[in-house]
Amino acid sequence: MEVKEAIARRLSIRRYAESSIPSEHMETLFRALQQAPSANNGQNWEFVFVGDAEKKRRLVGACSSQSFVGSCTYFIAGVADPSQKWHMVDITIALTNFTLQAADLGYGTCWIGAFDENRVKAILGVPDERKVVICMAFGTPEGRHVAKGRKGFEKFIYQNHYGRRWSPNDLS
Repeated sequence: MEVKEAIARRLSIRRYAESSIPSEHMETLFRALQQAPSANNGQNWEFVFVGDAEKKRRLVGACSSQSFVGSCTYFIAGVADPSQKWHMVDITIALTNFTLQAADLGYGTCWIGAFDENRVKAILGVPDERKVVICMAFGTPEGRHVAKGRKGFEKFIYQNHYGRRWSPNDLS
């Protein structure tokens, strides 16, 4: 699959089938995390993969009662050292690699920004000096999922100055 296909295929999946992920796929996905660029090559990231049903059930409550947290194959918490300036960017880049690799392998993901960090940390045993930056659901999609419409480029791309809309004529 080409990168543009993985980008187009990646959707926010909120319905997951009961399934396991083969270890060779997990290794490929871990490598996608490992290969992500980071500030000064600091690789300031740690990831907690939660497959335990009871922990996922508890995490539903810590994630604004989003029920798909309990049905995904793995709940992932992206953890970093917040004293490192670019920790939020580094985690996001690594998990973006993960989402694209997951799409390439036929899996689904959903970013989870609505969560109670203290509750997630308590459930997962994350130390106080670490920050849970972002969470994610991951697994095999259940049913059919359709991409939502996207804004046209002219709505969010500017040329040389904020507010100067990019137009197709500017591409020459």
